[in-house]
Amino acid sequence: MEVDLMRTRDEVSADKLRGGFYSPDVLVELCIRRSAELLDGRSELRVLEPSAGDGAFLRGIGRSDIARRVRTVEAVEIFAEEAAKAAGALDATGVQGRVVNQNVLQWSQGRDSDFDWVLANPPYVRFQFISDEDKQRAKEISSGLGTAGTSVSNLWIPVFLLSLSKLQDGGVFSVILPTEFLTGISANAVRNWLLANTTDLTIDLFKPGSFPSVLQEVLILSGRTSKGAISPSTIQFHDHNGGIRSWSHTVAPGAGTWTNYLLSPGQNDALAAVRSISTVGSLSSVARFSVSTVTGANGYFCVDSEQIKAYALEEWAIPLLPRSRHAEGLVFTTEEQQALADADQPAWLLSFAATKSSPEAHESARQYLDEGVRQEIDQRFKCRVRTPWYRVPVVPAGDLLLSKRSNRYPRVISNHAKVVTTDTIYKGQILAGAPITADDFTAAFHNSLTMLSAEVEGRSFGGGVLELVPSEVSALQVPVVPGAASELAKLDEISRTSEDPEALIEATDEALIRLIPALDAQTMSALSDARLTLMDRRLQRTQSKFYG
Repeated sequence: MEVDLMRTRDEVSADKLRGGFYSPDVLVELCIRRSAELLDGRSELRVLEPSAGDGAFLRGIGRSDIARRVRTVEAVEIFAEEAAKAAGALDATGVQGRVVNQNVLQWSQGRDSDFDWVLANPPYVRFQFISDEDKQRAKEISSGLGTAGTSVSNLWIPVFLLSLSKLQDGGVFSVILPTEFLTGISANAVRNWLLANTTDLTIDLFKPGSFPSVLQEVLILSGRTSKGAISPSTIQFHDHNGGIRSWSHTVAPGAGTWTNYLLSPGQNDALAAVRSISTVGSLSSVARFSVSTVTGANGYFCVDSEQIKAYALEEWAIPLLPRSRHAEGLVFTTEEQQALADADQPAWLLSFAATKSSPEAHESARQYLDEGVRQEIDQRFKCRVRTPWYRVPVVPAGDLLLSKRSNRYPRVISNHAKVVTTDTIYKGQILAGAPITADDFTAAFHNSLTMLSAEVEGRSFGGGVLELVPSEVSALQVPVVPGAASELAKLDEISRTSEDPEALIEATDEALIRLIPALDAQTMSALSDARLTLMDRRLQRTQSKFYG
């Protein structure tokens, strides 16, 4: 499964641009209940709602017994129409306070940290859709809280941090956040800040689809601010998917993503235990994967045989695997590449390298370049910064290929055809001195341990897509098994013929149980269960409705 994850402002709905997805009552009420547990009967509460929307949290306060303990509410909402709705909701509660029609990033400047309670559903707006002024304000907020230098991808991060920074010591918060709080790289500074500045953290987990028409999976994060927070912290988890399951994890700063804490302690312990097996190591110890050729216009530079013939481009055409889905097995051969070419697939990459004759000196090839100019290919960013614009810096073929994005799990392919790829597929090489070959690596790769570490290390997006960047690929846990290539033919056949998407994983697990005594059947079963837990949660995003 391959998707385009970045869209322009014109392609995104008005609701998404404003982060305008409001909080279902059931989540509001749980936020208030979690907060009440932490407030310990305190009264005269000063409440902050930094992204009030149409007043969902204000209505929730009005419905609850806690309303009589509230002294005042300060609610902030940037859109005038919604601020008016929120003001009406506040008036209906009978609680004192005001709704401020202002940008919360501006509102926060110079404000004292004197609130007792924060309730929030911070706006989920990607940074490419906010103003330069707000980006600068967000940087200043991060700098003031000691989280500067971290790449921030979404507005919810600075709004969340500034909201908690307005709490006095011991103040309580309960907020609705996207589950990328646990799994996103850009949220790492947020997680570490929480461990250093809060206590009594609780995370409530829900199915994807908690907001109608929004793909983001959400959670509720509750806790208490504390200047004397002690690390590591114990975090309570409650999963509301089909009943309520609860567990806790002890988490230390610098833990990276918290994806593995979505697992039960027993599952997490199984993953930690296999790291001590001598024949298991990080992928970076035996192989290196990197980005393949970036053309700037794949539809133009990746061509089929008919285009090659029509424009006499044979001199500049090199064999290409256009997408990982075009390779059915674990081995990609020269015969398969030729079959793609015969089927009029874009099985060739145009390489107008300086070591070859200039296409401008050949009439037919020059016509193809002219067609590119007519289509304004030369004006695309990657093309216009090259001289000449059509000279793509081709990355040489790797011995291994790895899908960048995947549905159920990432797939490694042994590149017997020595084809090049574009940046939808990573190229890989076995490191010099490593005790295994590319075929050994491929045969052992698709196992429950490695696929579980892909779920833990990778990031997921709307629709359930799993993506790995090169640094995450390097961190994958892989079995290092010299001679595993003896299993490759059988596993390749399963990959090509089985209709069961789990058959390859199961067969690889069985092979590794024979080849690595420490990876016994019980251990592999625990790893398989853990991997399915995370994968199923991710894939639910394609079909789930709001939880009941």
